[in-house]
Amino acid sequence: MTYIRVLPDAIKVRSRRCSLPLQRGVCAFGLEESFEKASVSVIEHYGFELPLSAVAGVTRKNAGRIARSQRQRAHNCSALPSLGAEELVAEADGSFIRIVSTDDSNGDARKTRKVDYREARLCASAAKGVNRTYYDATFDSVDSVATLWAQTAKLAGMSMQSHIHVLADGAVWIDTQRRVAFGDQGELLIDLYHVLEYLGEAAASCSSKTIRWLKTQKKRLKAGRSDKVITELKKHLEPATEPDELCPVRRAWRYLDNRRDYLAYDQAIKKELPLGSGLIESGNKHVLQARMKIPGASWNIETAEDFAKARALRANKLWNQYWEDLKEVA
Repeated sequence: MTYIRVLPDAIKVRSRRCSLPLQRGVCAFGLEESFEKASVSVIEHYGFELPLSAVAGVTRKNAGRIARSQRQRAHNCSALPSLGAEELVAEADGSFIRIVSTDDSNGDARKTRKVDYREARLCASAAKGVNRTYYDATFDSVDSVATLWAQTAKLAGMSMQSHIHVLADGAVWIDTQRRVAFGDQGELLIDLYHVLEYLGEAAASCSSKTIRWLKTQKKRLKAGRSDKVITELKKHLEPATEPDELCPVRRAWRYLDNRRDYLAYDQAIKKELPLGSGLIESGNKHVLQARMKIPGASWNIETAEDFAKARALRANKLWNQYWEDLKEVA
């Protein structure tokens, strides 16, 4: 016997499936907290219970859709407009996430369970003076970051005339991707507070008055006299026979000497641009770590990639647009 179900067809609801409004609510919970807590939130907000498997399934499915659309958008990005933001701030950094992999080809996957930590690379861009930051993230190879980074800058208003103020900790992969993403438009500045960490470790070996010495070096850096700081460190270099781990002055001197071209703090101050990479550090916490590093969390690499991109979309305030687009498709 065949039944004609008029009401389900009219309101587009199917047995054992979630409507789009319910999927949206479930995903909002599942992307922000553990699936177990998300199940509790469904009861509290909607007054009925959904199986834990349904909450996880709906969230993973939509995170996968978001990730695919994000990748397609990044690779199909259009050329830069002629007009846009005059000055942008762009930053990138990595955050290690716990990843679990298994090999079930020999039967019991539990016996081949392997726990590792993989680096999620987050990039961010914001127009100067605008309180809105655009993010993207990936666990893919380093070479994929430039495309994503350029896309965040375009969302933030990058044009052919924009100057990109890039802040980073001096990692080689960030500098390489900066050149690919922004070319001559991007100018790198080493995070001042990262430099001060090196100087803080070296201070005791350079002066008995460590706080005063450190303040002097900071003033020199901000005045555009990084050469004086490098010279000061060189005076106190440890003997070449000492191992590197016991030589904080040598490490600080080498770090600054290798990055002489990226220490123009005086120019950044004149342009009222930031000296520290707080933008990306904040992003690492609220885009990635707030969900992906909760106690006991373990991810397979595919789900981790999808969630990183879905959380970036939410941080970009494009959540409504995703559901509106999905509604049109449905």
